[in-house]
Amino acid sequence: MDVIPTLAGYVLFGLAVAHAVVDGRDNRAQRLCMIVTLLVFGTLLEYMGVSSGSYQYPREKLVNLGPVPLSVSLAWVGLIYSLMIIGERLRLPWWSRILATTLIALSLDWGMDPVAVHIGAWTWSRPGAYFGVPLFNFVGWFFIPIAYLLAYGLSWDRERRRPTLLTIAEIDHDPGFGKWGRLVYTILLVVPVSLILLTLTAGKIGGLGVMTDTPFAVFVICAVCTVLAAAGVVIRRRETLGHARKIDLVPPVILLVISINYTVFGLITGRPSLGLLMLFSAIPLWLVFFFSVRRRKRATDSRMIRG
Repeated sequence: MDVIPTLAGYVLFGLAVAHAVVDGRDNRAQRLCMIVTLLVFGTLLEYMGVSSGSYQYPREKLVNLGPVPLSVSLAWVGLIYSLMIIGERLRLPWWSRILATTLIALSLDWGMDPVAVHIGAWTWSRPGAYFGVPLFNFVGWFFIPIAYLLAYGLSWDRERRRPTLLTIAEIDHDPGFGKWGRLVYTILLVVPVSLILLTLTAGKIGGLGVMTDTPFAVFVICAVCTVLAAAGVVIRRRETLGHARKIDLVPPVILLVISINYTVFGLITGRPSLGLLMLFSAIPLWLVFFFSVRRRKRATDSRMIRG
């Protein structure tokens, strides 16, 4: 049973790579480069968390990168990649897209982390009031997608002479810096810029005393507001989520696999209340999947809205 979460990380990674290869056929080098940077970004995130003493992982049965199980790094790839794809399909202005993407991510973690702590997938050194999970964890989950999304999409609008934020599809078709310039930027700067942004946001907030003394009621209010806000955005923008090709279903399936995995573990490991909590927090993910199943005509212009 304990090998299932490990295998899930490999499956999520494989699905993300398959989607990148097929969906990014016009610029596969860029899309695969994105996958590599996501792997490095996720691994460094975990090294920073473990080395700070905030939490620790048990050794997995397959491959471990020092104190970090490889499956965890691989899962980050599938997770962030899918969140970014789905956020772009909502076709929102850039600032709304960033907020919607991170709210969907945070909704997932309100249910996932309590189950993970219960089954021993990782252990917090200073447990919080929310089923043993500290508030800093959720602050981190709020800013992690934002940090990578901003770093990866950063470009320069020559016409308006100001910075702009490109979508994955726009980078594939019109990299902004030129094809090779964008590849060099992705390889050399995306991860450092992401980590700097994360340090300046979540890192600074994590030092506040409120991170360790937050009452349970505050957690509950934040969780409910997050899930309802994310679900509201998905429902409001549901017409943009229909799929044109079978491969379009991969990102919502990845997120659904994560939620189902932790729902089942919550229900069968002696804490059914945690399974029900996971079901509630995954409402935005189920909605994304439900609206994505519907077919739509393939758009001739694959570019998304810029802010």
